[in-house]
Amino acid sequence: MNDHIPDITKMISDTPICDSTPHNVTDLGMLCRRFERFAAGRQAYIQQLEAENDALRADLLLWNDKEVK
Repeated sequence: MNDHIPDITKMISDTPICDSTPHNVTDLGMLCRRFERFAAGRQAYIQQLEAENDALRADLLLWNDKEVK
C-alpha cells in the first residue's frame, strides 16, 4: 500500500529528545540562568505594557466623560 499519509507509530520515538541528549549539571545550570533572565525581561516588558494600558484606559475614560457632558 502506498499512500501519502505516513505511519505515525514509526515517527514517534519512545525516548524524548531531552533524554537522548547528554547533559551535564553545568550546562543545565547555564540554561536555567538564561531562561530566568529571559523570563525576567519578559515580565518587565509585560508590566510596562500593563502600565501603558492603564494610562490609555484612564485617558479614554476622561475623553468619554467629556463627550457625554
